[in-house]
Amino acid sequence: MSRGHAQQWTVVEAIERPPAEVVAALAGFATTQIADCGGPVGVVGPGIGRIAGGAEFCGPAVTVWTKPGDILFVLKMPDVTRPGDVVAVDGGGRADAAVLGDIISGALVRGGVVGVVVDGAVRDVEGIDEVGLPTFARGTHPATGSNEGPGAINVPVQVGGVVVHPGDVVRGDASGVVVVPREHLDTVIAMARTVEQREVAWRQAVADGVSIAAATGADAVIAERRNAAATHLP
Repeated sequence: MSRGHAQQWTVVEAIERPPAEVVAALAGFATTQIADCGGPVGVVGPGIGRIAGGAEFCGPAVTVWTKPGDILFVLKMPDVTRPGDVVAVDGGGRADAAVLGDIISGALVRGGVVGVVVDGAVRDVEGIDEVGLPTFARGTHPATGSNEGPGAINVPVQVGGVVVHPGDVVRGDASGVVVVPREHLDTVIAMARTVEQREVAWRQAVADGVSIAAATGADAVIAERRNAAATHLP
C-alpha cells in the first residue's frame, strides 16, 4: 500500500464534471453491460463490493487519496462535493483501519452525494444503512488508524487497480464497479447501448423457443472451430 502521493496535501476544489444528462444515460446501463462493451472502461478489481446503504450509484468522481487508515482528508470531502457526485477513496486497500463511518456518510448525503467507493475499510455499517448512502468497500473494521494526514483531494487515485481522475464517471451496482473516463463517455454509452440491444435480441429469441447456444451464436462458433480443428488432424 502506498504511504505517499506526489500531490499529497493538495486540495483541488473546482473540477470539470460531465453534463448531468450524460451521467444519467450511463446510469441506464448495468455495470455488466458497460464492462462487456469493449470500450475504454476500467473494471474495478475483485474484493470491492456493496457494504451498506443503497444498492447502486452513478456519478462524477470526486477523488481522495489518503495515507492508508488516515481520515483527515476524508473529513474534508463534504466541503468539495456537489449533488450527484460519487466519492472515490484510495485508502491503499488497508483492511484494519476504517476511513469512513456514519457521521461523514451523513454529511455527504446532506450534500447530495449519491455513492462512495473505498479501496479500504469502512465502519458504522448500521448507521450508513440508516442514512442510505450506497457504500462500496473492501470490508469493515471498527477502528480508524489516524487523523493526521497526509492526503489529497481531487488528484488521480487508484481504486481496485483502476485509475480514477476527478470527473470520471463511476457506476456501481450489485455486480461491481466500473469507471468511465470523462472524455470517453459518449463512446462508451453508444457501445453499451449495442450490448443492451444484443441482450434484448437474445432474450427474445430464447422466449421464441431458440436455444441459448443458438441465440448467442455459441453453436456457430463451436461448429466453426470443430471444423477448423478437424482439418488439421493428421
